[in-house]
Amino acid sequence: MELHIETLHQTKDSRIVDADVFGDDLIVLVEQDGPVVYWNERTMRLSFHLSSPFIRLLDSETFLVVDVTHEGTPVNVWVIDGRGWILHSFHAGNAIGAVAVNDTGIWIGYADEGVFGEGISTEALVCFSRKGEVLQRYQSNFVRPPTIVDCELLQANRNGVWLCPSIWYDLIHIDVTGRLNKYKTPKRLHDSSALTIQGQVGYFVKDGLLYKWPFGARKRPDVVAEFSGTARGLAEDGRFHFIQIGDYEVSGVQLVNE
Repeated sequence: MELHIETLHQTKDSRIVDADVFGDDLIVLVEQDGPVVYWNERTMRLSFHLSSPFIRLLDSETFLVVDVTHEGTPVNVWVIDGRGWILHSFHAGNAIGAVAVNDTGIWIGYADEGVFGEGISTEALVCFSRKGEVLQRYQSNFVRPPTIVDCELLQANRNGVWLCPSIWYDLIHIDVTGRLNKYKTPKRLHDSSALTIQGQVGYFVKDGLLYKWPFGARKRPDVVAEFSGTARGLAEDGRFHFIQIGDYEVSGVQLVNE
């Protein structure tokens, strides 16, 4: 397997905080004496303070900014349109560890400080509407769900949402009907830093290596390529399989079979 890496965005002086890809659209959040968004040749300065945020494209006209935690205020999620206008805002709990979106809603996964904290974060994984309505709660809406101590490996696509929490390491899929399936993750994939699911195959990044695990065929994982840098898995219907975000550069990574 080969990795085709394409540089999507570069900066010289502004540190990149986060970025996302949706179809052919790229959105980048940078720190430039405050948060600034670059999107489709538009530049938008955000009017609110952020500590450690995520940015995600909801569609071709709106995007989402989520702050890990925003103590002292009632808001840490903003849905914003292409003019920079805030359409909706709400609080989605503290200690947010991952954010993914699909047609079902906005999926928020929480780190262990949230899972063992208070409020909505103790659900470990929650799906919100764009207006902040709670659509699904992991701990409350499923019967004896696999234990989640943290939910920081999270990927959403048209068929549902995939997650692989640490400690117990089940690869968990919640489909669009709300049905939950789980697969026991092999030990050599424990503590992976990135995950993408393509059909019934999982690709995991760990310690500079890319593993391919055909979990649907119940096969063992194998190393298929070297993989350096920080990455996040993308949905299976896009051009890129991972996005890499450095301090001053964003790249798309495509997996190509030899």
